[in-house]
Amino acid sequence: MTQFVIGIGSQRAGSTLLHRVLEQCSPIYMNPVKELHYFDTLFNVRNESVLKHFSVNQLNREIERIVKAEDYAFINKRFKNALRTNFLLATKPVQKIDYIDLFRPVARHYEMLGEITPEYMILPEEGIRKMREVVGENAKILLLARNPVKRFVSAFKLLMHGLPNSKQLVFEEEMLKILDSGGEWMRVQDALNDYETALTRYQQEFPHVLMLSHDALFGAVEETAALLSEFLETQISVGNYRKIVGTKVNALDDTKELSDGTITVLETRYSENQRYLNDVFGKAACIA
Repeated sequence: MTQFVIGIGSQRAGSTLLHRVLEQCSPIYMNPVKELHYFDTLFNVRNESVLKHFSVNQLNREIERIVKAEDYAFINKRFKNALRTNFLLATKPVQKIDYIDLFRPVARHYEMLGEITPEYMILPEEGIRKMREVVGENAKILLLARNPVKRFVSAFKLLMHGLPNSKQLVFEEEMLKILDSGGEWMRVQDALNDYETALTRYQQEFPHVLMLSHDALFGAVEETAALLSEFLETQISVGNYRKIVGTKVNALDDTKELSDGTITVLETRYSENQRYLNDVFGKAACIA
C-alpha cells in the first residue's frame, strides 16, 4: 500500500529545504513539482486560475528545454512526471484529476510518495477530511513552524520582491500600511502563523502528524534526521542532509532590518502564536 508524506506548511518556514532533504536523503519519491496545490485549489484556498497560470508557465519552460536540447538524456521518468503533472494541472479542472495521477509514471515504483504545499496548512476542516480520504489515514503529515514575526517579514519580502523601489523605508512603510489595512493577504498570513489550530485540525484526522522547528531543520541536522527517520519509519542520510544545509537554500529567507516600533507591532500581533511555539519547542528553539 502506498505511503504518502505530505508537507502542509508553513510558508517561508523551510519547506524548500525539507523537500530537498526528503528527496535527496531518503527513499521517498518527492514530486518534482514541489508545490502541487491540489487540495488548497480543490477547496478554494487558492484560486484555480493561479495554479493554471503557474502550470502553463512551467509546461512551456519544459517544452522549450526539449526543443532546444541537443542531448535528451534528461528525459527520464522524473522529468516525464514533472511534464505530465504540469500538463494535467494546466489543462484539467482539479476536480477532474485523481491525486495519484500527479505521481505517474513513477508511482508504482515507490512505496512512499510525497509533496509539500504550505497552503495545505490553512485548509478548512472538510478539506483535511478530503485529504485523508484521498491519501489514507496512514499518511505522514509534516508541519514546519517558524518564529511568526520572522516568518511574516520573510513572506512580506517575497510579496515585495521585484518591485522597482525596494529601499528600506519603502519596505517598512508598505508593511505598516498592509498591517493597518488588513485584507485577504493579512488574513492568510495570520492563518499561516496559527500553528496551534493547524496542528489540532490535522491531528483530528490523521494519527501521524509531526511539527518541526524551522531552526532545528537548519541548525540541528543530526537531531532532525533522527526525528524524521523515526517518524517516517525510513532512513534519512545525515551526510547528504549536512551537505544540503551547507548550501544556501532560498535566499529570500534573509530578512530586512526593521525599526523597534514595527517589531513591537508584529510581536504584539503574534504574541499568542509565539507563546504556543515556546511551549511546544522551548523558548530558545523557534527564534529565527
